[in-house]
Amino acid sequence: MISFGKILFFPILFLLSLVYRILFFLDKSFKKKRTLPSSITISIGNFSVGGTGKTPFTLHLAKLLHSNFPNIPIVILSRGYGSSGTGIRRVTENSPPAEVGDEPLLLKKNLPFAEVYVGSNRYESYLQFRSENQLSTNQKVFTLLDDGFQHHALNRDLDLVLLDCTKLSKTEFVLPLGLLRESYSSVSRANFLIASKFSEEWENPLSKWIQKFKPSQTARFRFSPKILVPLSSGSLERSVKELTGKSIFGFAGLGNPDSFYSSLKEQNPSELKTKSYPDHYSYTKEDLSQISEKASDQNYIICTEKDGVKITSLVDADKNFSKWFYLKLETVLENESELISSVRSFI
Repeated sequence: MISFGKILFFPILFLLSLVYRILFFLDKSFKKKRTLPSSITISIGNFSVGGTGKTPFTLHLAKLLHSNFPNIPIVILSRGYGSSGTGIRRVTENSPPAEVGDEPLLLKKNLPFAEVYVGSNRYESYLQFRSENQLSTNQKVFTLLDDGFQHHALNRDLDLVLLDCTKLSKTEFVLPLGLLRESYSSVSRANFLIASKFSEEWENPLSKWIQKFKPSQTARFRFSPKILVPLSSGSLERSVKELTGKSIFGFAGLGNPDSFYSSLKEQNPSELKTKSYPDHYSYTKEDLSQISEKASDQNYIICTEKDGVKITSLVDADKNFSKWFYLKLETVLENESELISSVRSFI
């Protein structure tokens, strides 16, 4: 759906969209690609700007690879979008989120067996990873390129691209008219289409999309609420079932927070108030004070795990934050065996 402002400036935006397409084509066609040595390189990306569930999928994929191939090291290479740090940064569980980025920190906190490196030059990040971990020349490594579908500087063995099932009924345009980085027809480059945020209600529009654009292979990716994790050390984890009949204030700094709010609604609360912040938003103590004031009468204050990694350091372990939690998701990927079979062919 195009907003009134975009309709008003349609001629200018259309020309800019053409320029964007041309520059994108030139970058894809003429940028010299490099190959990461001794790496099984897997790109994880999406068609559009905004939240498609890429981080939960990256977590799921890394755990899947580790369980099937425990002796092969895993490194995730990220640009660290929204971070303030410079150069190549090795992410630890104690890294400041502002320095490395919220998503890389979330990945590291959930994947102690994997390494996460942030830097604008992923080739150099990879070489530093191998050097710092003292890997032998012939030691194979799984390299996951976070947000890598439009990254043209590196060759990859597998391309996985996510499609947001909740947006299939909307007409999408390429930037700056819409939110697409490239048209859906680019799925022809992908080895797997990951149908993200899937539920049975999206099966019909998804089937029509698959019939139209004909991806090589499709895997449906579902996630659902699992538990409530406290942001304050003085509280305990709670079951999401406890939200039934309770009042909730939900907030998120996501590109597309709708699915998060829907997950809260599915718990049948007595009341749900929400507030959205920009994607990768850096929260301050003043923000938390404002949220506390707005949610003073609510039983629970709930954010996403991505927001939680940034807020934890601002939370004081006292009763004022006893009702603050982040929602942890449970993920399920269909056709895992087919994906693992494709990966195995490179080992």
